[in-house]
Amino acid sequence: MKKFYIKHWLQLKPQHYSGRTDIHYLNIANDIYSSINDQQKLKLFEIIEEDDLIELCCFITCYYEDVISQTNIWKTFKKLHAEAYDKPLPFYTLDENYIDEEINLEDVAFLLWYYLNTVQGEKLINPFNEFIFEIAVQIMDILDEDYEFAPENQMLKKFYDFNSKSVADADRFYKTRDYLQKFFFESYLFYPDIKSRLDQEILSFVDEFTDEEPDVIMGYIREVTEEYTFNKVSSLLALTAQEWAKAALGPSHADYEAISNISPKIKGFFQYKSQSETDVSLEHIASGMLFKMTKKSFDPVEDLHEDNIIYIGLVKYKEEWWFSGNFTAQPFDADLILDQKNSTEARSEVSFLEDEQEIKSILSLQKQAFLDYNEGSLIAFLRSQDLNPFLDGFFTYYNNSLELTDQEKKEALKRARLEGYFGDENGFKEWDDTEDLFVVFFNPNSGVEFYDDIVNAFPDKQNPFFVRESLEDIQHILMSQVCSTEFTNYFIEHYKDRLDYFKIEPFKSYLNDLDFLLKFWKKEYYKTMSTVVLTGKTA
Repeated sequence: MKKFYIKHWLQLKPQHYSGRTDIHYLNIANDIYSSINDQQKLKLFEIIEEDDLIELCCFITCYYEDVISQTNIWKTFKKLHAEAYDKPLPFYTLDENYIDEEINLEDVAFLLWYYLNTVQGEKLINPFNEFIFEIAVQIMDILDEDYEFAPENQMLKKFYDFNSKSVADADRFYKTRDYLQKFFFESYLFYPDIKSRLDQEILSFVDEFTDEEPDVIMGYIREVTEEYTFNKVSSLLALTAQEWAKAALGPSHADYEAISNISPKIKGFFQYKSQSETDVSLEHIASGMLFKMTKKSFDPVEDLHEDNIIYIGLVKYKEEWWFSGNFTAQPFDADLILDQKNSTEARSEVSFLEDEQEIKSILSLQKQAFLDYNEGSLIAFLRSQDLNPFLDGFFTYYNNSLELTDQEKKEALKRARLEGYFGDENGFKEWDDTEDLFVVFFNPNSGVEFYDDIVNAFPDKQNPFFVRESLEDIQHILMSQVCSTEFTNYFIEHYKDRLDYFKIEPFKSYLNDLDFLLKFWKKEYYKTMSTVVLTGKTA
C-alpha cells in the first residue's frame, strides 16, 4: 500500500510552518488515498499523475482541517459565491442535509472537480460525473468517522490573522502586501491554481535563462510575484488576492477599508520630474499621467535629474502611491519615449484609472456607429482579405459620424502629436492567408474584436461560411482566454437555441452556472479592459 509522509502534507502549508496536529491530518490523507480503489486510480491516472493524487488527498484533508479549525478559507469562498450567485456552491442542488458550518458531500465533490480541472487542462471533467461522487462518498465516510475527534489547528488559524495597528506607518503597506501573498500563495485552496501557476512561470524563466546573473533572475522573480500579488486572479470567481483578503477579514475589521482600496499594480517607464519633502513626482511616459509617489516607500535619489527615465512599479494604498517591485534608472532616451507613447500595451497599464464615464461615452458612440455601419448587428463574418477594408471602413464611418470640423480634426491631431502619439502608420496587419475566416464583434466595453477559425459555431444566415456545428469552435469560445466574456455571452444569448451542444448534458446544465465557469476558464481575461486610453491626466 502506498504511504506518503509529512513532506507531502507540508507542501500545501505555509512556509516555515509545522503544527502539533499535522500527524493526525496526515493520517487522514493517507486513509483517503487508501480508500480509492485500483479501478478508480486507473481512471484518475488517465488525467493526473500519481504525485497529483497524493496532493489531491492532502488538498481534501486541508479542507477538512480548515472547517474543523475555522481558518475561514473555505467559508470565504462560499460567502463570495453566495454574494455573486445567491447560493454557496455551483452545480449542485443543496437540501436540508447540507450544513453550512460543517463538512459536506457537495463540498468534497466540488473540490474534487476544482482540483482535477485546475491541475490539468487537457480534459474537461464534468462536475456531475458519477465517478466524482463515488470518490466523494468514500472520502466523507472517512471524515465523518473522524469528525468528533479531529483537533483544531490553532497555529494555522493564527497564521491567517492580520492586524496592521502595531505596524509603523512606513511599513504598513509592505506588511499588507505580505498578508495578500500569504493568503494567495500559502493557503491550500489556491495551491493547485495560483501557487502552481506562479511556480511554473518562475521555473520556466529560470530554466530558459540559467546563464543570467543572479540579480537579473531575482528581479524577474520579484516582478512576476508582484504581478500575481496585485493583478492576477484565481480560477475560483476570478478574484485578486486583495478581493479574497478583504472578504476573509470582513467589513468590521480595522484594515478592511485600506485593503479594499488597494489598486492594481502599475509597472513601466516613467520620467522623473521632481521631489518634495514627502513625494517623488513621476510622469507615466505612455499615457502622460502624473503620479506622486510617497517617500515613505522610496528613499530620495539625489543623482536623478529631471526627465531621467526610470522603470518602477507603483501600487496605490490609502490614497498614496507606493513603490513596489523593481527599480532601474537611465538617462533621457527620445527613442524609448516615442516607443512608449505609441505602445498600446504600455498605455493599458493605467487604463483602470481612466474616467469611466468618458470612456463609456466614447464606446457608446462607437457602438452605435458600428450598428449603423453593419446593418444593425454587433457581429460580422468575413474572409481575411475583406477584414482590413471592413475595419478601415468602419473607423472612417465612425470618424465621419462625429461631424468634426476640419479645424477640430487638426486640433485633435495636434494634441496627439504633442503627446508623442503618431498611431500605427501601417494600419492593421495584412492577412496573407486568404483562406482564413473571421468573426468581427463590437464589444460595448472595449471596442472592436476579431477572431479567426471559429465560424462553425455560428449558424446564422449572415454567416455564409457555416458548414456544420463544431464542438471545437464552441468550446474554444467558452474556454479560451482569447475570447472576451462579452463576446462569449453574446454568442450564447443569440445562438444557444440553434446549437445541439447546449441541448445535451452535461453542457445544457453548464448554462445554470455559466458565469462561474467563464470566470474559471478565462481568469484575468474575464473582466474586459477598455482599449480606449485618455492622455495627460493626473492619477
